[in-house]
Amino acid sequence: MKRVLLAVLLLLAACSAPRAAPAPATSPNGPEPPPALGTNGAAVPALRWAPCHGSFQCASAAVPLSYREPKGAAITLSVIRLPAGDPGRRLGSLFFNFGGPGTDGVGELTRFAARYPPELRARFDLVSFDPRGIGGSAPISCPGADHLPAAGSPVRQPDAFFAASAAAGRACAASGALLSHLSTANVARDLELLRQAVGDATLNFYGYSYGTYLGGTYANLFPAKVRAMTLDGTLDLVANATGKPGRERQPVDVRADVAGAQQQELDRFFAVCAAAGPKCAFSAGDPKARFAGIFARASHGPGVGSLMRTVDSALYQSGRWKRLAQTLSAMPADPGAASPVLDPYVPTHSPGFLAVQCVDSDNPQAPADYAALAARESTRQPYFGLSAVYAMAQCVGWPARDEDRYTGPWHRPRKNPVLVLNNRFDPATPLSNAEATAAELGDGRVLVVEGYGHTSLDVPSACASAAVVRYLTDLALPATGTTCAPDTVPFP
Repeated sequence: MKRVLLAVLLLLAACSAPRAAPAPATSPNGPEPPPALGTNGAAVPALRWAPCHGSFQCASAAVPLSYREPKGAAITLSVIRLPAGDPGRRLGSLFFNFGGPGTDGVGELTRFAARYPPELRARFDLVSFDPRGIGGSAPISCPGADHLPAAGSPVRQPDAFFAASAAAGRACAASGALLSHLSTANVARDLELLRQAVGDATLNFYGYSYGTYLGGTYANLFPAKVRAMTLDGTLDLVANATGKPGRERQPVDVRADVAGAQQQELDRFFAVCAAAGPKCAFSAGDPKARFAGIFARASHGPGVGSLMRTVDSALYQSGRWKRLAQTLSAMPADPGAASPVLDPYVPTHSPGFLAVQCVDSDNPQAPADYAALAARESTRQPYFGLSAVYAMAQCVGWPARDEDRYTGPWHRPRKNPVLVLNNRFDPATPLSNAEATAAELGDGRVLVVEGYGHTSLDVPSACASAAVVRYLTDLALPATGTTCAPDTVPFP
């Protein structure tokens, strides 16, 4: 009965909610637009905490489906916290988002909470939640989307590729009105209600990867409510939303130059492997030249996609480099020239990822736009260029848009600056993205970890951790230009 009632409420909300123009992008010359839609008088949810997952506590929070109808249809969020270990020194709550989009917050907090420094766990309640549409928070319905066949080759069979890529969107259309209210801006509005629900006057936030986009969005929707915010593995806010002028018709991963970041880290793998000698199974001769021969041989057939899928996975964690070296050392090479790649590795994404990313980011909708860009990017980045071009192909023809998404401006004044943490060589969120976001925010301070992989969750650093604790507890930023060493090296 509850599911039937929710379905009816969602339908009514879809029929009654007024349509609005998308939020304007930041213009360097024109007047700044008025503040975007906030929580619009929505009621603060009452959290009734109950023990769960051992020492954790769980609660549910009712929030509006549409913040344009704050008293209309509601959805329920799943929330979790680990109470502060030293209540007498408690500073408040520290909210986490662990990335994605599409990653649940409840399970991830239970997974990672013990890894945070004792001082952080003593001074803050650690809080997270499943974002709307994900996990235990009104999950979207996409029948069969997790078992769709591979989309095929965008180079050899572009029509079939784009038709197959759209299958996830067709499946997710079963979610109805919910699908049009899943933007990061609406997650940020939910976060604002949760901040009020836990009784904090201002927000403390730690976001990883996609969570940095959530943080940047919140910081501009509710700038007066930010106390401390750490962004770790940082997306370029403008690139993720619309792209800078002249780049709007490029897919989001091309705007962010993910292929360039992957190539930079792969080059570091070659250099570090060679320096490691026998500790790296791929160190004999010239690793870079050997890989070029392996790629050339694979490019003559369908094996190049499998090769680059393996490489892509290893770049996320330098702890996987040893296994990558062993795998590459066993692969045959071809000293000849590589053929044009006809079957590139194209990542596919979960329905939860797509449901957010496809409404947050502008991506080309005409297959012809991708073909023209693919010719350029495959020349500029032979190993990774095509993957970046087609990575968001599943967003072509996505059956929803969220009119209340946020696209800027990104520099609304805040009382306290934002700490921006990034690895020197991050294959998913390049350091250049972190530097761009620090500038876009206007008050970001960049701290660099001299490591390889994605976010400090994969590249732990005691130095960076101590800097984060000082910032979150005392609002003390590291000096400009500070760098930190990682705790481990790839070939010890």
